[in-house]
Amino acid sequence: MFDLEKTLNLVKGGLLEHRQTWQSYFDENHDWKETAILLTGPLILVSVLLSSVFGWLFNSQYMFAYRGGFWVTIFGLIAAAIGITMAAFVFSYLAGVFKGKHDFNRGFAALSLSAIPGYLGAVLGTLPWIGWLLAVALAITSLVFLYKIIPLYLEVPEDKRVLHFIVSLVSTFVLVLIVNMILGVGAYSTGVMNPAHMQGANSKNMGSSYGIFGDLERQANMVEKAGKDRYQAPKDGKITENQMTTLIMNMQKVTEYRKRQEDQMKKLDESMKDKKELSFSDIGKLASGVSSVMTTVNAEMEVVKSGGGNWAEHQWVKNQLRIATIQKDLNDTVKHNFALYQKYSDQLKKYGLVY
Repeated sequence: MFDLEKTLNLVKGGLLEHRQTWQSYFDENHDWKETAILLTGPLILVSVLLSSVFGWLFNSQYMFAYRGGFWVTIFGLIAAAIGITMAAFVFSYLAGVFKGKHDFNRGFAALSLSAIPGYLGAVLGTLPWIGWLLAVALAITSLVFLYKIIPLYLEVPEDKRVLHFIVSLVSTFVLVLIVNMILGVGAYSTGVMNPAHMQGANSKNMGSSYGIFGDLERQANMVEKAGKDRYQAPKDGKITENQMTTLIMNMQKVTEYRKRQEDQMKKLDESMKDKKELSFSDIGKLASGVSSVMTTVNAEMEVVKSGGGNWAEHQWVKNQLRIATIQKDLNDTVKHNFALYQKYSDQLKKYGLVY
């Protein structure tokens, strides 16, 4: 049941006495439906409605303002609810993977409590001139809070904490982006876990702290362009020598690229391992780590596309090699491709192309 006094105390405590509030709410052991009624729902509703009203009053041109009337507000509510629910699922599920506690109720509570500053920032972001600064600062504060609350609510071990946080953020951003694109509500999204909410016309004012969102946008654009690639395969189905050498060259670059990113992640993990508290500077380092994970995941596509290659052709060559290693002497095409595979097998295996 909704309790206004309890909700106000949670919001106030989440801003001013967050550690005591987190511990107290944790001890009460609410399920996710209770959290949704007491905290998450009211936060989303008030944040979206006030952002819409203030955006209209101030005629705000900033990214946190809602403009467009009733349906924009409704879509904003839907997208915000989807975003924080998916984030809670991802963070709690991956907590189990990283030897913590897989508990959706706790994950939902942790995300909701840590999001309080971000929802306040969404409202203040509609203010002229200084609004975007307040919004960015409070969004970063929410990320700091989230990092701090995870060990308490999801019991992620200290040595897995950084990796869990980064992988969870990346996974959430990608999933929310995909779902919002499918539902067509990305433009109206809100909440600290939604990358669309952090971008906008005044992105030049965002500063380096939000490079993560620029990276996400770049990755999304790259995936979209790669998805539009088409390749007319030769009728004989035979891979050429040039295609083989191009594949090997690309995979070499992918391997080197991933190695650099992994080294950066190891350094980040070492630098954060003994930290009990997280500063704004540290969250910037974590944001850099998130970007590293995103680029590592799509490293192969990025190498191909940044070099002017055709992603569809790249995939076709790999698939033909896979078929050749399975069938070997099925027909002339397979024999030809398998012979190429054998010729370059040492290099292919070196770069992970083992079928």
